[in-house]
Amino acid sequence: MDSQRKHQQQQEMLHTLNSFRKSQTFCDVFLVVDNCRLPDRLPDRPPERLPAHKVVLAACSPVFKAYFTSELTGGKSGNEFKVKIPAFPLDTESIEELLNYVYTGEVEIFEENAEKLFVLADFYGILSLREACAEFLMINLKPSNCLAIQIFAERYCQPLHEAASEYICNHLGEIWKTEEFLSLDFEDVEDLICGERLDFQTQRNEKDVFDGIRSWVKHDPETREHCFPELFSHLRLSAMSLQFITEVIARDAFVTRSHVCDGLVTAEFDARGVTEGIVLLSENGCTSCYIPTKEAWFDLSRLPSFNKVRAVTVCEGKVYAIGWQDGRLTIEKFDPQDNIWSEVVWKKSSLPIATTAIRDCIYLFHENGVTRYKPGDNSWQDMAPMNSSRRGLCALSLNGLIYTIGGLDGKQGLNTVERYDPSNNHWEYVASMAKKRCFASATVMDNKILVVGGESCFVPLRNSEVYDPTTNAWSLLHAKLCVSRSNAAITGTRRKIFVFGGAYSNGIVECYDKDQEEWTKVGQCPYSSTMAFNYACSTWLPKALFQPLKGVPLCRRAAEKQQGCPIYPTRYRAPNW
Repeated sequence: MDSQRKHQQQQEMLHTLNSFRKSQTFCDVFLVVDNCRLPDRLPDRPPERLPAHKVVLAACSPVFKAYFTSELTGGKSGNEFKVKIPAFPLDTESIEELLNYVYTGEVEIFEENAEKLFVLADFYGILSLREACAEFLMINLKPSNCLAIQIFAERYCQPLHEAASEYICNHLGEIWKTEEFLSLDFEDVEDLICGERLDFQTQRNEKDVFDGIRSWVKHDPETREHCFPELFSHLRLSAMSLQFITEVIARDAFVTRSHVCDGLVTAEFDARGVTEGIVLLSENGCTSCYIPTKEAWFDLSRLPSFNKVRAVTVCEGKVYAIGWQDGRLTIEKFDPQDNIWSEVVWKKSSLPIATTAIRDCIYLFHENGVTRYKPGDNSWQDMAPMNSSRRGLCALSLNGLIYTIGGLDGKQGLNTVERYDPSNNHWEYVASMAKKRCFASATVMDNKILVVGGESCFVPLRNSEVYDPTTNAWSLLHAKLCVSRSNAAITGTRRKIFVFGGAYSNGIVECYDKDQEEWTKVGQCPYSSTMAFNYACSTWLPKALFQPLKGVPLCRRAAEKQQGCPIYPTRYRAPNW
């Protein structure tokens, strides 16, 4: 007999036996399934009895064989056999699928029954079905089920557990968006991020864990934000790059609103020997640094190009100054270890009027165009131009998107705002500001955009506006600047927004306290009006940079008024860090 006929004869016999089972022909045992305790079962429904043949069950399962030959005690009464697996709910449909497989070797495995069939096969030692279910679950891993499968497999199947764990670590960004994750309880989220379920070593994964914590809290911030510090404390900040901590962690709204989280970030920076500083540049290339925590002001080295400074930005943790004079564009990078600037670009170019950075790219805005520069490979590329021609605008990046705000179109001031998506090289208008502004200053505050001052019809402004990208709406800030100002230098630290100088300000420095929601005079720049600072950025600098330098405090306005002129305080050594 050839193999094909032999296989056909075996299949016919198996299906005949299965038909005997279904018609209760020659059956000598009943599997009793007590599924009345399942949520969708009536409490008074009696257990169901499924007929079978002892010899078939015993031939397929060593557990059934042991029971039927009295090698195991319990579980049977006469010709009835109670199907019961500890701590696992059973239903008649799953037992019926198991019996179909035992009799025919055929089974339909799908997402809803795979785990149940796996447990049944595992408990009764039916290895071929167990392997089939494990393979199905492994092949069908996806963001919406991988967390549950990982928990399930930890108890039952090591290869499946390893596959699920690897899948999770490679798809964290997708998992954080699923309802399965967002609906988890706090204890489950904590178990996920601080246990051994996320077994990885790379920095990228640790960043994704931070994103996951934020996603879970943002799903229901009113009831979950109080859990953020506890979850945040489980992050391995030491495994993250200084750049990511600087540009993302330290400026995150949930972090800055929590003294616990803020303290953890500060401790991490202290361990790395860095401090938060505000680097400021004047148009003539003079550079200074203000340390808010020490209220100290330091002179840094001057830009060597002597080009007129047009903008400053931070790209991948490095400070870049953009200068332009007589058609010559320069980009210079600051080395905080040696306190020197080095020229990285010199080229012919049109006048840049603003700049911002996203990831490893610097975007330069001209009146009628946008150019992208990558310091890593020194490459240039013209991007899609803005919808409106603008001068005197302010630009910044938020959540991977670029915003250009206000300015002049050659005829009048603008209150329009455009948003650029680097992923598709596309500009679109978003909600307009309440006020027309040119030469205003803008920075990020709590995942929103804060625009301060500027001019409207040549009148300097004291008011400020806040844009919320989630609602696409602007709102005027209740607190007003201490003085009117335009073309001012602005930047945000973890807890405060600082504004330096600018036209009409007489060098006054003020800050906005987000907790108190008010502007406060900090003092005055310790330099004459010819040293006005128009550009600022916040970054983390090595504490060793300031050890050989001498610093000065900000001038106090009361002292200045008494003397009738700006005060130049006695210089002093930097305090111990």
